[in-house]
Amino acid sequence: MTSVSFKKKYEYLIAFKIEGHAGFKEEGEDIVCSAISMISQTTLIGILEVLKIDVEYYIEDGFLNLSLEKNSMEEIKKCQVLLQTMLLGLKNIEITYGDYINVRVEEV
Repeated sequence: MTSVSFKKKYEYLIAFKIEGHAGFKEEGEDIVCSAISMISQTTLIGILEVLKIDVEYYIEDGFLNLSLEKNSMEEIKKCQVLLQTMLLGLKNIEITYGDYINVRVEEV
């Protein structure tokens, strides 16, 4: 199962962590893992390449962590459309494939 946790401070998403493989199918055929990877990596690319905002992130097989906690409030606000869209996309995957992905948001 893939675990996705977002951190929210006040009304703003400020970080997320994605851990694990969905386990829906074998590697290379797992549409749930592919969808999660595509949504999260597209969000990261949007922040880095489109918005041109440097963020702390770490990515490896089955893991992606991103934090805006050291960024300015202006930068955090600019990232919200991408992060909220990512959250909605992942929650929609969870509706259909809830045995393979768990999405939660915690207030910090």
